[in-house]
Amino acid sequence: MIAFKPRIRRRILWASFSIILVITLALAFVINRAYQQQLKTSYTGELFNQMPLVVAELSQQGVMPNVEVWLAELDTSRTEYYWVICELRSKKTLWASERAQQAHFGNLCNELPPPSPAPALLTRANGDSYIIYQPINKDEYDPQHQLVLLRDGSAFVASMARLNSNLILYIGIFLITAALLIAIVFHWSFQPIRRLAVELKEISKGQRNRLGPAYPSELEEVTGALNNLLYLIEKHHYRYRNAMDDLAHSLKTRLAATSAILDDQSLNRDEMKRHILEQIGQMDNLVQYQLKRAMMGKRGLQKDRSLLLPVIEPLTMMMGKVYADKHIVPILDFDPEQTLPINKDDLMELLGNLLENAYRFAISHVRISVRQNGNHFRLVVEDDGPGVLPEHREKIFQRGVRADQRNPGTGIGLAVCHELVDSYHGTITVTDSSLQGAAFEINFTIES
Repeated sequence: MIAFKPRIRRRILWASFSIILVITLALAFVINRAYQQQLKTSYTGELFNQMPLVVAELSQQGVMPNVEVWLAELDTSRTEYYWVICELRSKKTLWASERAQQAHFGNLCNELPPPSPAPALLTRANGDSYIIYQPINKDEYDPQHQLVLLRDGSAFVASMARLNSNLILYIGIFLITAALLIAIVFHWSFQPIRRLAVELKEISKGQRNRLGPAYPSELEEVTGALNNLLYLIEKHHYRYRNAMDDLAHSLKTRLAATSAILDDQSLNRDEMKRHILEQIGQMDNLVQYQLKRAMMGKRGLQKDRSLLLPVIEPLTMMMGKVYADKHIVPILDFDPEQTLPINKDDLMELLGNLLENAYRFAISHVRISVRQNGNHFRLVVEDDGPGVLPEHREKIFQRGVRADQRNPGTGIGLAVCHELVDSYHGTITVTDSSLQGAAFEINFTIES
């Protein structure tokens, strides 16, 4: 089953859509309420504009037989409205209701805005506010006069002030809500990036080795590249650590050989100097070889060929001096012109470790044999020592593992041999030798 991997752009898209939806619904509610109120006012104004026609129709149909009596019975002093008739051309007040006269409007007609079918707010010079309405269409009834209705607008102004305050409050709430939602969205959307930063800090502190899984698809390439980089760094570090261990292991044998040369009383000064210089040269080559190997890693199959005898002779001579007390006889069972398709430095390191191991456990003889069959090579290093128990034959090629705890050693040499042979796509195994000891057999085939 394929695990669902969240995408950052999908997170942001859905979160932004949710914010827009919430804000749109809230604004739609407010706009709807305002539009309803405006629509009600418009319909009310139109209804009020039809009142003269309603009264006229009632009178014509006899429902209201005496309009004058009905009008006389109305108490005009109880109304909250002001009535004014303006002369359109001169903009003079022709008539004003009793309440309008008591309010001392003066020439109000000169301050009126252009006629409009909807109510309007009039603010006079003294600061008084009125709601004005001009219900009579001048083109239908009286083209020269205009009836104007007024009502105290202080309550309306106060209501508008409250409305504006509420509007500011609502807008503030919307903005704060939107800001909080956006902050939550960004916190949620960029959580993988924060997680990446935390894991990188943990890696820098040595608390973890790899970045975790299940990152969004946009970060998969980044995390994959970082994990690959961490792997390469770890592998590089591992190579350097192994190279230093291998170098120390190889130098130990050369130092032992140098010490044996210094203790050899049969050598004159010139011979001793020559042998010591040979060991120093080999040490220098080892240092350069191990540093190069640490930087380049496994080289893989090489195409150059190395003569075997020039490599074997100095090694057997060195081992003979290190283990001079054993008087071990080396048996070379191969053609003097035999070559192997292995880099000379690699061959020196490989045979140096195998011979050091063979001389350490041998009693009197060590044999090196090579067989070639076309592109296939078989190299065997044998000794007449105690051999290797079957249960130990695979473990001894692991770093730090030694089959015989009684003899000194680091358990590195055979691991180095295994790594070198593996870099040439070969195999190394240990079996019983015809010399009654251990036989380390190396097989590899080169491409034609």
